[in-house]
Amino acid sequence: MKHILFFTSILCFMAAPLNGIAQDTDETTTTGRPPIIVGAKAGGSFSQFTQPGTVITGNLGAFGRYQALPFLQVQLDLLYDSYGGGRSRFTRDLPEVPDEVRSVESGLVSSLRYLNRQVFFHSAKAQLSARLSLPELNEGAIQPQLILGLNQSFIFGARENRDQHMVFDDGSSIILSNDWEVVSNDYKSMNTAIHFGFGLDFDLPNTQVFSIEFIYDRGFTDLNNIRIGQPENIEVLRTHRFGIGFSYTFLKF
Repeated sequence: MKHILFFTSILCFMAAPLNGIAQDTDETTTTGRPPIIVGAKAGGSFSQFTQPGTVITGNLGAFGRYQALPFLQVQLDLLYDSYGGGRSRFTRDLPEVPDEVRSVESGLVSSLRYLNRQVFFHSAKAQLSARLSLPELNEGAIQPQLILGLNQSFIFGARENRDQHMVFDDGSSIILSNDWEVVSNDYKSMNTAIHFGFGLDFDLPNTQVFSIEFIYDRGFTDLNNIRIGQPENIEVLRTHRFGIGFSYTFLKF
C-alpha cells in the first residue's frame, strides 16, 4: 500500500499545475493532440517467481491516456491479466503403510513426487503509468516514451500444472503428465508491483495512435500463502516479468 500511495502522490504532483479536464471536446493541448484518448490493449509476457521457471502468459483490456503536460502523459490500464512461474519439485508426505498391508501386494502409492510444476494466476489488474517524452518530438510520426508506474492486481484464480511421479508399494511406478489442480487457497489474492520500460507511439494516417510498449514488472508481494510445510512449499514467491504490449486508440476527447 505504501508503494501505491508514494507513486500516486508523484503523479498527482506532476499533474497539479494543469487546467481541469473540463473543456470543449474539440480543444487540443499544446502538443496539437486531444487531451484524452481511449483505446484497447493486448500483450504477452514472460513471467517467473524469484526462482527459475518461466511461463508465457497474456493480457487484454482497455486504457485511457491523458496529455497532462507537453512532456507527460498519464495512463490508466484496466486489464484481464494472467501470469505466474515455475515452482520447485515437491515430494508429498504420505502416511506410512502399515506392516500388515505392506506384506501383501496392495498397489498403494508409497511415494508421490510433483515434477515440472508451473502456476498460472488469473487476475484483474489496474495499472497507472507516467509516460515521459521530449516535447520537440511530439509532432513526429513516431514518438518514443519513457514509462514508469505502479500496478495492483486482484488474483481471482490459480491453477497448477505438473507431472506426477507415483511409486507404488510393490515397487512399480508411473508418471502422469499434464495434471491440473486448482490451488487458489495456496496464494494471496492481491499483488502490488512497479513497472518501467519504454514505448513507441505511431501517429497513423487515420489520426489514431498505435503504440508498442516494452515493460519490466517487479512484484513486491510474497504471494505464497503457505507458511508451514516442506521447504519446497513455503519458499518466497515474488513476480518478475518482461512483457510486450500493443494498443490502439478508438476514442478522442
